[in-house]
Amino acid sequence: MKTPIEMMLDAIEWRPCEGEVDHSSDLPYATHEGVLRIGDLELRCYRLNTGQCIFDAADIENFFR
Repeated sequence: MKTPIEMMLDAIEWRPCEGEVDHSSDLPYATHEGVLRIGDLELRCYRLNTGQCIFDAADIENFFR
C-alpha cells in the first residue's frame, strides 16, 4: 500500500532533466524533474538516479511560511 506522498509523486508529470551529468562521481544526480502542485503552491521536485525524490529547498521554505 502506498503512502499519500507516494501517490502524490506518482501523479507528477516527470520529464528528463536537461544538461550533462558527471557519471564518474558516486553522488546521486537528478534524472527527471517535475512539479508537485498543492493548492496554489508549486513544489519543484527531482527524481534521482537512486529512485529517491527530493524537493527544491526554496520551494519547501515557501511552503512552510
